[in-house]
Amino acid sequence: MMQEQGQQRGQGQDALQGQQQLNQQQSQGQGQRLGQTEGLQQSLQNFVWQENALLDQGRFDEWYELFAQDGLYWIPGESGQESPEGRMCIALENRMLMRLRIDRLSHHRAFSLQPGVRGLRVIQTPRVQSEHPDEDGCYTVRTNLIYSEYQKQKTEVLPATASYRLRAVDQAWEIVEKRVDLLSVDGYLPTIQLFI
Repeated sequence: MMQEQGQQRGQGQDALQGQQQLNQQQSQGQGQRLGQTEGLQQSLQNFVWQENALLDQGRFDEWYELFAQDGLYWIPGESGQESPEGRMCIALENRMLMRLRIDRLSHHRAFSLQPGVRGLRVIQTPRVQSEHPDEDGCYTVRTNLIYSEYQKQKTEVLPATASYRLRAVDQAWEIVEKRVDLLSVDGYLPTIQLFI
């Protein structure tokens, strides 16, 4: 009887130790997943910070290179607009149109840009919308921002939300789509010379 109780106690301890090991492994696995998620989130956030810094510094050629070959920059013309297809847009530019605008920004005969135009963004911490990519392999990141554009002693201020669809290529991120939703889209809008 005592031998049976000792065996049961030993089996109980083995089971307890096994459960503790399993819990520890699960906890480590969860920690690894959490660490990977935090690493992914930080990488995506850093990309958005750097993208905005390039725009603030007027480094448009480098900014342009962040876009995928099928990349799109657009500013909807209506609040809640779901797609640019068949709708009015304030800006809807593929890489070719972005390249044309960038070339114009540096052209000496672009008289509307004289004196020079400067832009500055104040952004909130970017929010990664999901830890898993969508069917196109893209992660969505959003940030609220205040965009200011200065020219001829006048500053225009535009609150907005920027949404990015980012895809991983060669251990780097590329912009598949940058969408800028202006808070005052249905009100008076000044001429926007630069990219937001």
